[in-house]
Amino acid sequence: MILIILFFTFCRVSGVIYQLNETEYVKMPPIFHLDPYESCIQQTGGIYCIVEIDLVADKESQLLDMIHEYSDWKEVHFNHSLLHYGICLMKSCDIQPRTTNSKDLNVVVEKCLNTSFWKEYKLKVKLNEDVICHSKEPIYHIETGDIVIAVVCFCMFMINLAGSVYDILIVKNNAGMQWLLCFSVKRNWYKLTEGSRENSDNQFQSFNGMKVITIFLVISIHSLLPFGSFIDNTHYYEKMFSKIQYHLLVDGTVVIQTFFMISACLLSYNQMSSQKDNVTWKMIPKKILLRWLRLTPPYVVVLAISTTWLRFAGSGPLWQKMIGQEMHDCRRDGWQNMLYINNYFDNTRCMGHTWYLAADMQLFTLGTFIMVLTKDLQRKVVMSFIFIVSLFMAPLHTYFQNLYAHVIITPEVAREYFVKDPTFNNSYKRGHTNMTCYILGLSLGLLIYKLQQKQFAIERYKKYKYLVWATLPMIVIIIYCSSLFYLVGVTPHVIIRAVYSGTYRSIYGLILSALMFGMVFKIENIYRPILEWRGWTSLVRVSYSAYILHLTLIQIPTYSRTTLNHITIPQVMSTCVGSIAISFLAAVPLWLFIEAPVNQIVKLLTSSDLKDKSQLR
Repeated sequence: MILIILFFTFCRVSGVIYQLNETEYVKMPPIFHLDPYESCIQQTGGIYCIVEIDLVADKESQLLDMIHEYSDWKEVHFNHSLLHYGICLMKSCDIQPRTTNSKDLNVVVEKCLNTSFWKEYKLKVKLNEDVICHSKEPIYHIETGDIVIAVVCFCMFMINLAGSVYDILIVKNNAGMQWLLCFSVKRNWYKLTEGSRENSDNQFQSFNGMKVITIFLVISIHSLLPFGSFIDNTHYYEKMFSKIQYHLLVDGTVVIQTFFMISACLLSYNQMSSQKDNVTWKMIPKKILLRWLRLTPPYVVVLAISTTWLRFAGSGPLWQKMIGQEMHDCRRDGWQNMLYINNYFDNTRCMGHTWYLAADMQLFTLGTFIMVLTKDLQRKVVMSFIFIVSLFMAPLHTYFQNLYAHVIITPEVAREYFVKDPTFNNSYKRGHTNMTCYILGLSLGLLIYKLQQKQFAIERYKKYKYLVWATLPMIVIIIYCSSLFYLVGVTPHVIIRAVYSGTYRSIYGLILSALMFGMVFKIENIYRPILEWRGWTSLVRVSYSAYILHLTLIQIPTYSRTTLNHITIPQVMSTCVGSIAISFLAAVPLWLFIEAPVNQIVKLLTSSDLKDKSQLR
């Protein structure tokens, strides 16, 4: 009976090669290759081309069959039949083209590579896309948009400078033009660091640690993506998928639900704490507008730079193909980002990590409607209905679109930065597929408020601190359960994948709810002191800017490389730590000059009395 169940539960993949020894592996053409870049373009008439090619054969080829069978295990292996090469035409092809026309260069490059591949591997190639070529002549030139963005940034700098000088030399006794003082770097620096100097009794202080640690994990995962592209030890990279510690990081994409949980919990709790009798639907657009104004200023600055000056931040054989494409996509699709609907549009490289901001804005809008327009029993019914419906969202996508149960960071997905991954596009980044944890967060906020109003006697329940301690091991177990989808030779049936896709988020949300509940009511004293460390306060204030900036900062050195990368564990670790450090350091000036001043201006404009305004001083 067990064998029958397993037979119908799993379908074994045939005709797949799961492992190759080094002797067999080196018979395949290298997936990535870069000719020397600087020496090529410095030559007179030197042209360097980036090309993607498919391996083909005119007749039966044992080598090509082996390549296809090895590549069929796409969860772990690269597509070894799709190669990515950087070619110096004068060196590799021994020619100097008289034209830079794309179609003519396609013919030249394909003919050149066919000659070399037939000679070495008895295979031929076919171009997968048009070649991208350039010489030492400048690729990009300063345009009107660049000048406009530079002037705007310069004006923002001058306003901050004026506010700082005004605060230091003129203002006395905190009396002065409040709008200008919002741009005082001195005051904003004090606001940034005051949390680490003063103790706080904020009951939600542990959320600061949760947010920052989650940001650390997200940046660490994203810092690994460059190791999936243009490396010289691809076999080593593929074998990393068999290491259990690797899965703890790459299968931990569910941790992004922490942000949704915290955001929803604070939304419902704050709404209940400030609730008045005159709550009306007119409050909804105001709340959404304030949220938009809170998120957008630093976002639009980074987006504007991505569409303009970012293309001048580096150079190299990969720069035009990758950063140039992102610039083009941001110019075309930037309006989607500003409306926070970009997570419902695919095939774009424009700040792909900001799908979370769009999903969060959409769920915040949903949560605001629920909290403002419903009360008591009605609210419970509405939230219960939405929660039940949300449990079927991801499974339906998974079943009918034949997706993975969760986002699997395969070698090809890492190389493409998720742009073409169906699971990421259809099940992971949509707002409606992330409703489950958001509703759990709303419910948790309401529960915390209700228990506090009833003077909840937490002392009676501190014996359950072991359940809170168990939350961290349970989260690790959930992450490792996701790695089961890498099993050699076994592909879970689509029903199994659908069920898992609908349950692992909700289970994670329930476990995290227990942890958050324990932190708020101070049930235990092991996790809580760590998460309530005062040092998190300053870090959490710049964490939003760090999140916006980090992927751009990772891409700049990645696509400025002129040689293949070589993966080692120390290099991976140093890259993760370095990415976190530079992201938060770069976020400080963005927070000081843009995020903090604009947020204070918004508060100043929406303050209803002088007392509120005095708090901005």
